[in-house]
Amino acid sequence: MQLKVGLIGAGSFGYYHLSGYKKNVNCDIIAVASRSEQSAKKAAEKFEIPNVYWGDSWKQMLEEQNLDIVSICSPNYLHAPMTILALKNNCNVICEKPIAINKNELEIIENTLNETGLIYFASFNKRYMPVIPYIKKIIENKVLGDINLVRYFFGHHGPYTSWHASSEQIWFFDKKMAGGGVLLDLGVHCIDLLRYLIGEFTEVGGYNYSNNCKKIEDEDNCNVIFKFKNGALGNITVSWCSEPSEILELIGTEGTLKIDLQSITPFTYQPEKLGRNLYLKEALEANHNTNIIPQHKLIDHFVSCVVSKKQENPNFYDGKRAVEFVLESYKMKL
Repeated sequence: MQLKVGLIGAGSFGYYHLSGYKKNVNCDIIAVASRSEQSAKKAAEKFEIPNVYWGDSWKQMLEEQNLDIVSICSPNYLHAPMTILALKNNCNVICEKPIAINKNELEIIENTLNETGLIYFASFNKRYMPVIPYIKKIIENKVLGDINLVRYFFGHHGPYTSWHASSEQIWFFDKKMAGGGVLLDLGVHCIDLLRYLIGEFTEVGGYNYSNNCKKIEDEDNCNVIFKFKNGALGNITVSWCSEPSEILELIGTEGTLKIDLQSITPFTYQPEKLGRNLYLKEALEANHNTNIIPQHKLIDHFVSCVVSKKQENPNFYDGKRAVEFVLESYKMKL
């Protein structure tokens, strides 16, 4: 089955989507749109895409190309309107995070999905990191006992190239276009992965932030404390002012797992089961395949759901809960 694919937003994230579709035997990329004519034409040349659109002509692309699939990799403020128009044109959608920037947008997307019955994926690629299924098994098998504290740090340089030079990424620092700061950018990934591993969150207890690197409207560093439905406490810290790092720490009644998700250097501690420590460490390292690109696995999963017409996760609700977590956090400034 050949699915006609279109993409909106030919930046770095868009390239991950395009390369994923290019490798999928069920897909034929027939159209690309971008705000920049140069970016659109460059992507079209690289991926051999016959139909090219730029500026606001993404609307024309959706209306005239009869697409089966649309990837949305545009700036945040365009995610919802592009999603809604794509759904109304009978396109199955995968949208980069955050899927919306306010509750009204979430409601309209949800209503449109209910009306159309199309497949929708939120682009939470961290679920597809090779080591994640093994961490999930460790939790489910209670190797660490009952998890009672979870800490997640995720940081990198942020959109630094935008700060001193002209760049399409300058929108990150415009509140109306971005919808928020680093929490809406990176924090949605964190809460989604923790919901996937631990379960639903129930309440946000507090949020503090700073603007360390540049005077901007929203946060470039922040910390959120919250609670899971199972009673565990959670702590998410995200930063645009850090060397690239992503540390997940799970503290349970019978042990601790701390792992750098970017380099996969796990440490486990169980006072009475030291033999298991070595086992866990070797298992996590052995199952970290650096040749696997999580975004490509996400694309393959999405495409398989479109082919089978079966909605799976990460779905709209997952994207919605991540946005709701951020919006609730913004109300709880300490």
